[in-house]
Amino acid sequence: MAQQTAVEWLQKQLNPDMKTMQGHIIQDLLEQAKKMENDQIIDAFESGYNNGYDNKCKSGFDYVNETFAK
Repeated sequence: MAQQTAVEWLQKQLNPDMKTMQGHIIQDLLEQAKKMENDQIIDAFESGYNNGYDNKCKSGFDYVNETFAK
């Protein structure tokens, strides 16, 4: 089962109404936040990996896909 990120949780709580301009703006901001969060997770994983943390994943990208994939 895939884990839920904080941004995904927030998106479900907000559940923006896409029929309004505000809903579109919120959706755009959430997508930007997801990208930023994804990049942070990858950077943190790779930093740990480079400092001796051993994991079956070869890269932060693989880790995110295996851990948070839907």
